Amino acid sequence: MADSTEVPETLEAESPVAEKDSGGISDARTEAQRRALGEDELADLLKSKHEEIKTEALDLLQKLIQTDTQNFADDGTEMDAVLILKELFEEAGIAYQIVEPKPGRGNIVARIAGDGSSGKGALLLSAHLDTVRAPKENWAEEGWKHSPYGGVIDDEDGCLYGRGAIDMKHMAAMSVAVLRFVKKNGIRLSRDLIFAGLADEERSDSTYGVKYLVENHPDLIEADVVLNEVGGFSLFIEGTEIFPVQIGEKGIAQIKITARGPGGHGSLYHKINPIATIGTIAQKLSSTRLPLRTNMANKLAIHNLASVLPFPKSVVFRRLLSPMFSDSIMSWLLNEDQNSSIGPLLHNTANPTVVGGGDQINQIPSTAWLIVDSRILPECTVEDVLDDIQQLIGPERFQPKQGPDGEETLPELTIEVLKYRNSHSENPHTDICQEAMGVIRDVIKSRADGAPIVPTMIPGSTDSYFYAQNPRKKPVCLGFTPMRLPEDLRFAALFHGLNERIPVEGFRWGVEVLLEVVVKMCRAKLE
Repeated sequence: MADSTEVPETLEAESPVAEKDSGGISDARTEAQRRALGEDELADLLKSKHEEIKTEALDLLQKLIQTDTQNFADDGTEMDAVLILKELFEEAGIAYQIVEPKPGRGNIVARIAGDGSSGKGALLLSAHLDTVRAPKENWAEEGWKHSPYGGVIDDEDGCLYGRGAIDMKHMAAMSVAVLRFVKKNGIRLSRDLIFAGLADEERSDSTYGVKYLVENHPDLIEADVVLNEVGGFSLFIEGTEIFPVQIGEKGIAQIKITARGPGGHGSLYHKINPIATIGTIAQKLSSTRLPLRTNMANKLAIHNLASVLPFPKSVVFRRLLSPMFSDSIMSWLLNEDQNSSIGPLLHNTANPTVVGGGDQINQIPSTAWLIVDSRILPECTVEDVLDDIQQLIGPERFQPKQGPDGEETLPELTIEVLKYRNSHSENPHTDICQEAMGVIRDVIKSRADGAPIVPTMIPGSTDSYFYAQNPRKKPVCLGFTPMRLPEDLRFAALFHGLNERIPVEGFRWGVEVLLEVVVKMCRAKLE
């Protein structure tokens, strides 16, 4: 365990600029006039430098994609990305601290101090630097159009390809560019602005990432508001463009199902083969939804989404909450991408992800197993999911049996929970949440032709769960990484998928939006 700290010498004192002596000449301007002048000058600065910050952010995103930071559970190389960001913060004169719980597993937290005039806690921009895996060799044979680590912009579709393009090195690039812009242009903030570049998000326990920071350095990431992933992007429902903002996420469980049998020689017929048993279970879980379960979180999400649709589709959309109509409406009203992202808001999910069994070609194994990635709705428990899975597969198969001699034998199947963590959600009615959502709403409306934002829940899980455990202060965590996307892009399928990519123009739009949101949330002025 090794923590390291880097703070440029020029940043040891970060304080508001003192007012200069005017030589006895009175300044007759009111505070409102001075503030208005500062805002006008700031608006001119933002407009004149938009191209500069967008170009810088895009160059950085390409460099981060070209830096392999695959998460191999206990091993990873996020420190390679951290060192890139370290140089950029040093060049701009921004204070930062590096925390490396294990060699290679680096986190970097940078801060620009505000003058405290707002009386508010920090605004924190969060991005994890690790990625899921992708091939470094033979990538074309696996279906990639460009190398996952090439950072190539495709001439045909105008997208930047590579692992981490949307999950979530784009937010790291945007955020770092925003901090550098603020610092280099002498923009004065009314509250602290923090960036956290994190390790180890891509496994659920975040051993070396934000969970480590919360447990060991909670002061570094203490904030009123955290802007994190999965929100702020275009979503089209029946041709209507909306921008979801995440205010809740499902819980997560890793579940193991084991099948047993007598085993035997590979040359013979066998009525019971644990590998075949696991295969049929995997197929059934993959092709069957678990039961509809409604709660306050998904009712709010569905009603918010329905509110942007015209009549009568708005009425029909709300029927997604009805056990009688839900499946039919989902098939009729939603396309494949919408189905895959909205459907899990109404159901617990149980997707097979890892299988294991025999280790010798000529032997039928006596056991085989399946790992299931389950995402659990608020107000549900892992026991609810275990019950749903057993009911789907056949509850009797999980019960001990009586042998011919009357003795009890092991059940054909067993099921156990390997890991579990609860869901997380924000109260949208708190002052802090409403103020932050108000800023986001205004910026998106002005930048996206009047499109609305929709507070919603996501089917996955993020670092927000751990941020909310900070013992010093529980922040409001919102999913907001702005991107404007074309209607035909299957965005949800790109997460952890083949040909992960981001439209360059949509990314550049997002840089502008994030900068404006930061400026307004921090009540920025020119010094």
